[in-house]
Amino acid sequence: MRKLFQSVRWTMLLWYALILLGLIAGLGLLAYRLAADDRTSQIDRDIRGFQGAFFRSLFASRPLPKKDDPPSMDEIRERLRNPGDVSSFPPELHALFANGGGGSYLAFWDNDDTPLFISANAPDDIKPPQQAPDGPTRYVERGNYREHHRRSSNGMSSIIGRDISAEQGELLRFGVWIALGGGALWLVGLSGGWWLAGRALKPIDDIGRTASRIAAGNLDERIEIANTDNELGRLGQVLNNTFDRLSDAIERQKRFTADASHELRTPVTIILSETQRALKREREPEQYREILGSCRTAAERMRALVESLLVLAKQDLPSPDGARVSCDLAEIAAGVADLLQPLADEHATKIERELAPAPVQGDPHSLAMVVQNLISNALVHPPEGGTVRIRTASGATEAVLEVSDSGPGISAEHLPHLFDRFYRADSSRGQVNGHAGLGLAIARSVVESHGGSIEVRSSGVGSVFQVTLPSNSA
Repeated sequence: MRKLFQSVRWTMLLWYALILLGLIAGLGLLAYRLAADDRTSQIDRDIRGFQGAFFRSLFASRPLPKKDDPPSMDEIRERLRNPGDVSSFPPELHALFANGGGGSYLAFWDNDDTPLFISANAPDDIKPPQQAPDGPTRYVERGNYREHHRRSSNGMSSIIGRDISAEQGELLRFGVWIALGGGALWLVGLSGGWWLAGRALKPIDDIGRTASRIAAGNLDERIEIANTDNELGRLGQVLNNTFDRLSDAIERQKRFTADASHELRTPVTIILSETQRALKREREPEQYREILGSCRTAAERMRALVESLLVLAKQDLPSPDGARVSCDLAEIAAGVADLLQPLADEHATKIERELAPAPVQGDPHSLAMVVQNLISNALVHPPEGGTVRIRTASGATEAVLEVSDSGPGISAEHLPHLFDRFYRADSSRGQVNGHAGLGLAIARSVVESHGGSIEVRSSGVGSVFQVTLPSNSA
């Protein structure tokens, strides 16, 4: 039972059932009340009409001496005490003078509660009415009887009533039919609510099953969306986009792991093979130094790779805003250019600077790493004897760093993948120079963690790497 009410479908159905029951019960009670009020109003009109018919018949058999003058109270008392011949009354009033219950009845009392006229069909327990606190007249429902009680100012009192057992039976049957009809409508509504809840929750069930299959490793699974205009359709679209990004991230992670394993395998293999070669037999000191040098080179390569991977892992984590300070891209670029000047001299490459102030909010060490990667690539990869230009500028909302070279450019097929991890446009060059293909990936990760972007342009002659960061000029 507990699991039953933990179901969203059952919870929705329960609330729907309670609301629907309340509405049906309210409408049923309203209908019953309106019918009862209408029937009561009709009975009261019949009672008043019956009283009028009785008095007209009472004075019709024996007209008053003066027809235009209303009868006096004494004349009314006299007529009530002696109503005359029964045959002079209409047939619908004959029951007043015959023993037996049912129908309408009348009773009149004088001011001392002396009976003036009590119809033969009146209930046996009929008594003079008491003065009502809210006025001289009132309607009273007594068991199966509906009565109009009146006590006039002259002390004369009357009761006009009728048996309403038939109307009460009709109302009872009407109430039973309302209850049966409302119950049937409630059951039909519950069936429809169950079907509607299942139909409304079916996309959620599909989403859950698809997510379970994706969690099980079926990364190509996607949610089938029949209607993208409703809320569930838009949710499915968002989840599909999330699954696409998740699948891409997992694939990148798999490639990254495979590439990292491949890159680490080479220096580890070198160290193992060199140590095995050294242990096979006794060697000259020079040979040992040669072997140790190879091991050291492989270890340094492995250390550089591990440090790059740690930098990438650090950049993937959210960095606190407190670690960032106000700094200038121009000053950072100038310091890196001075540091790499010996490398430029080694490659006979000229470094030209166009450094305008470009204030940003960031981590100077990480930004210096970006500039160093871009400038070192521009110095190492193009042929010797070229020119590398470094330019910084600042606008109202962004600061820009550009590093361009005069080399042969980059082929169009390589441009979309330059910032991928372990990607090399020229694999042989990377192996020779000890590059693992992580420099541009680190640069992109750092720039994006600072809320900026990095892009490359190459049209066949030279390449331009542009970094755009939010400006801190305000």
